[in-house]
Amino acid sequence: MEGWLWGTAGVALIAAMMAIRRAARLAQELDRLKWEQRDAGAKLQQLGEDLKCTVEPLRVHLATVAGGRPVPRELIFSGRLYGTLSELEAQRLRDTAPEPVVLVDVRSPREYAVKRIAGAKLVPLEELEQRYETEIPESAGHVFVYCATGERSRLACDFLSRKGYANLYHIRDGLQGWSGPTEGEGALTLIQIERKT
Repeated sequence: MEGWLWGTAGVALIAAMMAIRRAARLAQELDRLKWEQRDAGAKLQQLGEDLKCTVEPLRVHLATVAGGRPVPRELIFSGRLYGTLSELEAQRLRDTAPEPVVLVDVRSPREYAVKRIAGAKLVPLEELEQRYETEIPESAGHVFVYCATGERSRLACDFLSRKGYANLYHIRDGLQGWSGPTEGEGALTLIQIERKT
């Protein structure tokens, strides 16, 4: 009888160990499924954001066309809100465009005074929302926007394109990549503070 009890206890112990091992595998599987669910949720959320970014330019273009203004074919096909030009492309288009080209500098007044593309109009990025309607004609054939390196002008083009400008071109490397004609004082003047002795 005692052997039977030991045998039963041994079988119960083996069954318990198998149950514990099975529970551990199920816990690992549950953790894996939870991770996959979180990952799938993140991918789904990213897909929604990507879809929104893809559809938004088309909505802006549709609104522009519905307002009676043309949108360049290349912007529609590329799904972009504005064009991007190298310095050479900008100079070539500026020289050969049959319509007027408006150059907009979105840097600070101080930067503008030192050096600017010849003929550029200053509309600092910080003032763009208040000044764009009166200072940047929507009817211009092309509006070239630039800054020092290209970051502020990208933001300006994003803003202006959402306001209905379909004739925008961002100059890729800004003034730092420009080798064409420039104007300005040519040097940044610094205030020197002298110490009294």
